[in-house]
Amino acid sequence: MHLNASRFFVFAGLLTAPVLALAQEETPSEEASAESALSEATGSNHSHTALTFGMHSHSFSVDTTTPEAPALTVDIEHYWTPHFTVFGGGHLSVGMKAVGIQAGSRLYLGDESFQGIFLGMQAEGTLFERNEWTSGSQLSFGGHLGYAQKLGERWLVSLAAGADISLTRSETRAPHTLTPECILFTPCLLAGDRSEPVVEETEAVRPFVRLAAVFRF
Repeated sequence: MHLNASRFFVFAGLLTAPVLALAQEETPSEEASAESALSEATGSNHSHTALTFGMHSHSFSVDTTTPEAPALTVDIEHYWTPHFTVFGGGHLSVGMKAVGIQAGSRLYLGDESFQGIFLGMQAEGTLFERNEWTSGSQLSFGGHLGYAQKLGERWLVSLAAGADISLTRSETRAPHTLTPECILFTPCLLAGDRSEPVVEETEAVRPFVRLAAVFRF
């Protein structure tokens, strides 16, 4: 399985997301200033979009090469109603052995979106490599309960905990070994390793935690 391209794009997003957030905060546009003035005049202070970047983990072990390893995440969260938002983004494990996408929604129980207590639901798809012989994919769906605390005009910090149900499918191919016959006869070398991969499917219920910084704009 070749994940180099996916790793590159997700890693680039993880690097550029904080930079873009800081740049937008330092150089507000005229349109943003006008919207801020209108919000103050009308008494409403609803941000329509938020950029979230943080860490999501099912395990505290950084060395693990499974999708349970801590992963860096980037999400775009969009205001749908005063209390309901939808989001989507990507994630990359700390060891760069797993990459994937996620999407979901959150229901905020306070007076304003993006802050206070919230309930969320999320679906994830992940591709991973344990080593050169074992690779696989994972699908999961779960929910979480969290709280977002406002730190400034646009910045918040969010902490959530929950659980999901996952279906993991992995394939393991036996390492190809050269026998004396293969060394002597070229047709054997050209045939390669015809052994069937060992396929394993597992289901699990996994708790997780998520810590993130949120930038509203």
